[in-house]
Amino acid sequence: MLASPVAPADFRLARASNGAIVNQAALDNAGLVRHQDCSAYELTSGVWVLPGPSLNAAVIEGTDGLIVWETGENVQHGRRYRELIRNISRKPIKAVIYSHTHYTLGTSALLEGEADVLVIGHRRLNENMRLSSAGSYFPEIEPLQRARAIQHAQMLLPESGPDAKHGFVIEPGDRGFVPVNTPVCDRDTLTIAGVRLEFLARGGSDTDDCITVWLPDQCVALNNILWPWQPNFYTPRGAKFRDPRVWSEALRDLLSLRPQYLINQHGRSIAGSEEIEKTLRNYQDFNSLVLDQTLRGILQGKGPDDLRSFVKLPRHLAEDPWLFEAYGKLDWHAPYIMSHAMGWWDGDAASLVRLTPDERAARLLPLLGGRDGVLATVREAGRRGELAWALELLDFAWRLAPDDPELRQLKAELLRRCAYQSTASIVRGFMLSQALALEGKIRLPRVVPPSPQQVCAEPARFVEYWRVRIDPIRSQDAEAVLRFDFTDGDRLSVALHLRRGVVEYVERPAEHHRPADLVLSLSARAFTALYLGESSLDALLDDGRVRLSGSRDDASTFLSYFDGWHA
Repeated sequence: MLASPVAPADFRLARASNGAIVNQAALDNAGLVRHQDCSAYELTSGVWVLPGPSLNAAVIEGTDGLIVWETGENVQHGRRYRELIRNISRKPIKAVIYSHTHYTLGTSALLEGEADVLVIGHRRLNENMRLSSAGSYFPEIEPLQRARAIQHAQMLLPESGPDAKHGFVIEPGDRGFVPVNTPVCDRDTLTIAGVRLEFLARGGSDTDDCITVWLPDQCVALNNILWPWQPNFYTPRGAKFRDPRVWSEALRDLLSLRPQYLINQHGRSIAGSEEIEKTLRNYQDFNSLVLDQTLRGILQGKGPDDLRSFVKLPRHLAEDPWLFEAYGKLDWHAPYIMSHAMGWWDGDAASLVRLTPDERAARLLPLLGGRDGVLATVREAGRRGELAWALELLDFAWRLAPDDPELRQLKAELLRRCAYQSTASIVRGFMLSQALALEGKIRLPRVVPPSPQQVCAEPARFVEYWRVRIDPIRSQDAEAVLRFDFTDGDRLSVALHLRRGVVEYVERPAEHHRPADLVLSLSARAFTALYLGESSLDALLDDGRVRLSGSRDDASTFLSYFDGWHA
């Protein structure tokens, strides 16, 4: 049997405590690098760790107050941390520190009843939270990223049973972000409640607003740089490019501190300078190896698909429990780096012209014996455990008949088997979510629109984002300028200029070369209802929430050229 990209031949399945069927290797490795007990503990004098199933926080006790590191993914986390903290000390909370954009949403509950608290974070954090905590390179596509994140973080999987959540899981809940009021830069220092703190802000991991906190008197570092799994340069939900060089820069700075205690965002804490140094150096060497071997493969003329199997780890890195494939997969990263460096082309002139996937399936299916022949081969491959091959073959039939019940069920079964066997929780999240959706047990959103609060807060920004939803064929003969005059907030005016299939966002309509043909005067709340499809233009005009200068029919036609959220 050919080597499987899903799991080694000698894998064993096991059941987690919630009944989830998982690869035994994932359970074994988690016991080495992640907290197995959520009880708070004192790592060293005055420094407590507040562990969680996926996320960790910490509290530092000073002379007359407390400093809290991290607040969680929701207000429920913030309340839990507050309860744990009050079992440790009754001193007031003097400061909260965010390690990066993620896990900042429990702050309001954590700080309930507190006064004059410093909220410390990277100087870019507030702006990143305002624009997109999803880490979008193009914020216009954040609705798709949010939909993928639902699968990535296993949000729709059951709490118990074979398909239950396992591994890295995010618990959605009420948001309680409190903005940074004390931004810090690299090597800034503060003394709070008698505790000296230094902040390192060079480099980063999964966001560009990471800070490492150094307590020189306690020899403790708190960080989001070392994870209890391989650095995840590529994530299928589509975050911004994560440069291994940037991650290595943060690791070098962390190593230079020579900490005796290391508190990690997702993994267990490490005590002992020698173990910390060995772990960090292996992590740094992994970063360098993935980048350098990818570039080596590119120089040898390998394309993205070839690179997936080209990058290999030496034994000491492959066996390091902190570099286990518990989250993402090693073979994802090289194609991603190549695409960032050189684009999608593999160097073969023949691949400069391609059939569409549907056309390719239509031509290959008869050659493979038609639907019945393909299904027979798929089932045989499944019996042999060649799940990746079975899924690839099945795609030729499924692509041409995606609503065929037999094909949907077969694909769901193959995805489920892959999910159980994989040690990577991202694989588990996507595959089980899509298997359940194919079986009609859950509904996966194609996109998750922004919240009404987001749109209402910055309506002009979402006018601009509207441009990417234009249908260029339906609108190819149309030209018009639609201006939006907002009647509240900053009372600004912005416009969209439709020119035969292309839309230009006009930030200052008064200076635009063409005057508006149509003008909508409306509040941010009314625009929000229109943008999110909660109310039609006709309904908003009829009840007086929108006033129109120009033809009602022309305005409705203009808006009809744009995709709705369910297109």
